[in-house]
Amino acid sequence: MNMPAESSPFAFPKLDGSNYTSWKEDMKVVLMDRGCWSFIIEDKPCPEQATEKEKFEYDWRKQRCYTTIYQGIERKFLPLIRYTTDGKEAWNILKTNFEPTSKARLAVLIDEFFELKFNPVEETIGIFCKRVDEKKTQVKEAGFEIPELLIALQLIRRLPAEYDHLVQTLYRLKDEEFNHLEVEKQLVNEAGRIQLKQKDLNLDYTEDAYTVGSFRLQETRKKSSERSGAVLDPSRNPGQYRKIHYPKGMGPSCEFCYKHSL
Repeated sequence: MNMPAESSPFAFPKLDGSNYTSWKEDMKVVLMDRGCWSFIIEDKPCPEQATEKEKFEYDWRKQRCYTTIYQGIERKFLPLIRYTTDGKEAWNILKTNFEPTSKARLAVLIDEFFELKFNPVEETIGIFCKRVDEKKTQVKEAGFEIPELLIALQLIRRLPAEYDHLVQTLYRLKDEEFNHLEVEKQLVNEAGRIQLKQKDLNLDYTEDAYTVGSFRLQETRKKSSERSGAVLDPSRNPGQYRKIHYPKGMGPSCEFCYKHSL
């Protein structure tokens, strides 16, 4: 029987051994929000001239840095950091144990990078560009930096047909201009243009359909009134008809036998 996963005190899953890359980014944001990230990236002691209140706040934030990390990992991994109370040391221990650096892991990440494809049904072009950037970062952390040219090409090589014109334009950019930041900016602008055009096309289609439908309805009513001998009566409300009573044998003729209706 599988045990249920531990709940997280944060809005993201706890470190479980397989999600280190995403966990690291999420935890970084939490530590920044709590004023503790500086303890991870630098060794800056409390100033000697600090007041008692400032020293208390410094110690409190430093302890909070460690307790935040402690709360963010699954219980089975707690022994890794249980024998320290320093947030930076705990961070580095987890990095040593979980950060993917093997060549096998690198090969998987590179494959995943080149398999990335924009899905216009489920995401925006901006989110797709962010996915490419995140995968590039994961590859770098695993020991290899993808060349700028390949990153820019990956952004445009598997796009829907409506982006074809922009792609051809981007291919003609000078080498120094063809980078993933410029390509991403152009893609976001083009996505906005495509969205606006689609909106206009949908509006025109709706208006045309209404016009055609209204015209057909009028034609149907006109033919119906002609067949029944009814005509519009100006003295009545629009759309109302009055019946014309013809003398016997003088009514509208049948279009098939040419006999007058009784």
